[in-house]
Amino acid sequence: MMIAPGCSIINETSRKKLEPGIYMLKEQEKKRVFVDVKEDTIKMYPVAKTKTGWNADTSAFSLINMNPAQGGTWKNTKFINRSFDLDVMTILFKYRPYTKGLPNQINTNFNAAEFIGYRTDLYILSYDKTPLNKFQQRINHFAYSVGGFIGIGATQMNASVTENHVQSEYDGVVLTKGISALVGIGDITFGAAVGFDRLLDKNRKVWIYQQKPWIGFTVGLNIN
Repeated sequence: MMIAPGCSIINETSRKKLEPGIYMLKEQEKKRVFVDVKEDTIKMYPVAKTKTGWNADTSAFSLINMNPAQGGTWKNTKFINRSFDLDVMTILFKYRPYTKGLPNQINTNFNAAEFIGYRTDLYILSYDKTPLNKFQQRINHFAYSVGGFIGIGATQMNASVTENHVQSEYDGVVLTKGISALVGIGDITFGAAVGFDRLLDKNRKVWIYQQKPWIGFTVGLNIN
């Protein structure tokens, strides 16, 4: 099927729902298309990168017709969008393994970090047939990211974690950093992290967890 020839400048797609925009097809990840989503049809136009942005070739398109009255058939399709990801997050707890006589520890001290990574959004477009012989559109959205984080936090300082070098108790400030894998549900992200803490005061040389690895569970908010 053909329409009037021409080209148009394309904007990037929204992450939260399937909207008109540029995607890679799951079955052909090297093929980029501009997807125009309507109530009864989905049109996919080939695109090319130019100096002015992505251009869609509107001289031809692939069409999925969802209207049974017009003889169309429904088709499940998977679309992929990849982009850089920026989140603010907190590590809900840190699991620290056995170290210098202290058993395994679960720490829940305050911390906040910024996550920067590479995100993949997967949109699964499917249609359910109703008793009225119509097709109801359904879009499932999944997102995951992998990247690094850096932030600050607090840790309890006392004789136990300094091999008796520090007798007083106080909350030390640490620089925390590491890598994390996140799963997105809307604007909220959840994930697992592996990180290291560096105490920022003079007792860092006697702190038994200085630069020792920990495993944690994270929750965050996508801000881009």
